[in-house]
Amino acid sequence: MFHFFEGTTEGGSNDPALRLEKRFINYLISFPFARKARSKADGTDQEDKEQLRELLEVERLNYEERDRKVQAQQRYADRISDELHEEIYHRALKTIEDGEYIRERLIPLPENLPELLDTLSLKAASMRRVESVVQGMDWFHKGLIRTVNQPPFIDRNKQVKIDNLRVAMSFVGTENLRLLAPAYIMQNWLPPETQPFTLFRRKVWEHSLGTAIVAHNIAIERKLRDPVLAYTIGMFHELGKIALTKLYLRLFDEVQREFAMESVNDNSPERHNTIIKLAPDERFLRDLMLEKDKEVSYLVVEGWELERVPVSKHLLAFTQSKGKEYESEYAEVLAQANAYCEFRMLREVGLATLEDSKHLLKKYFINAETLARLNNLSLKRPSIVVPD
Repeated sequence: MFHFFEGTTEGGSNDPALRLEKRFINYLISFPFARKARSKADGTDQEDKEQLRELLEVERLNYEERDRKVQAQQRYADRISDELHEEIYHRALKTIEDGEYIRERLIPLPENLPELLDTLSLKAASMRRVESVVQGMDWFHKGLIRTVNQPPFIDRNKQVKIDNLRVAMSFVGTENLRLLAPAYIMQNWLPPETQPFTLFRRKVWEHSLGTAIVAHNIAIERKLRDPVLAYTIGMFHELGKIALTKLYLRLFDEVQREFAMESVNDNSPERHNTIIKLAPDERFLRDLMLEKDKEVSYLVVEGWELERVPVSKHLLAFTQSKGKEYESEYAEVLAQANAYCEFRMLREVGLATLEDSKHLLKKYFINAETLARLNNLSLKRPSIVVPD
C-alpha cells in the first residue's frame, strides 16, 4: 500500500540504527502498532499460521472460506483507502510548500515568542525586560505559576501559593527561564486531540523533553559555547511530527467527506459504505513522518527569524546530514540526543535490546562513558537550579 511514498518503514534495512528510528516512529503513533510491526519483522506472526495447521480438516475448510471472504472485502477496502490516501498525500505535499500555512494554522507562532527567546539568550537580560515581553502570553503565565508551586521550588507541605507573575519570575530566575520557556511553548503546541493515535500527544512530549535534556547534558560535557541552545533545538526538533499529525487528521476528514459525497452522487452504495468506515491509517502517518518530519520542523523554525538564537541553522544541518557528517556541533549533539532518547523510550517498553544500543553507539559516536552518565540522567525534568 501507499506506493506513492519515496520511502517507507515497511520491510527491513541494512542499517540497524535506522531500523530503530523507524520502530520509534511506529511507537509514537501507537504501541500496539509498533509491537505488531516488530513481530512481523521478527517473524513471530507465524504463530497464527501454526494454529491454523492444528485445526481439524473440516474446521480448516470452513475457516479458509470465511477467510477468503474477509480477505476479498479487505482487498477492496485497501484499494479504496489507497485512492483516498494518495489524494491526501498530494494535498499534504502541496500544503507543506506553504510555510505560512504551517506556521499560522498548524504551529501558530505566539506574538513576541521570537523576541522572548532572543531576550532570554542575553546574559544581561533584566527581569523587567523579560516581564514586558511575556505580557499577554497566557501559556507562559500558566506554565510558570504551575512550576513555582511545585517541587523543587516549593515544599508541598507549605500552604503558601505564588500566583503573581513578577514574584514567580523573580523566584525562578533568568537562567531557569531559558530552560522553562521552550518547554512551555512546546506544551502549548501539542495537539489537544489526535484520535485514533491516542498516545501521540504524551509520547511526542516525552521525546521532545527527553531529547532536550540529553542534548543539554552532552553540550555541557563537550563544552559547547551555549548548552541551552542545544536544549532549545532538542525541544523544538519534533515540531514536524506535530504539524504532520495535525495536517493528516484535517486532510483525512476533508478528503473522506469529499469521497463519500462523490459515491452518493455516483449511486455507489458499496463504495460509500466502505469509505465511511475508513479510519486514519497508522502506516500512512508513519511514512509521512519518515519522509517529511525533519523538513517541516526546519520550515517552522526558519519562519521565526530569530536574531540571537540560531535554531533553524542547526536544524537545517541536522536535516541535511543523513546521519554521516554534520556541519555544526549542535546538529551532531542533537542527532546523538535524539537517537539515545529514542532508544531509551523503546527500551522501557521492551521494543529495543542491548544489541540495538551497540549499533546506536557506533553510528552516533556515543562513547561508553557518556552512555553510562546518560543512563543515570532523569529525562522528566530539565536541569533546574533552585536559587538560594
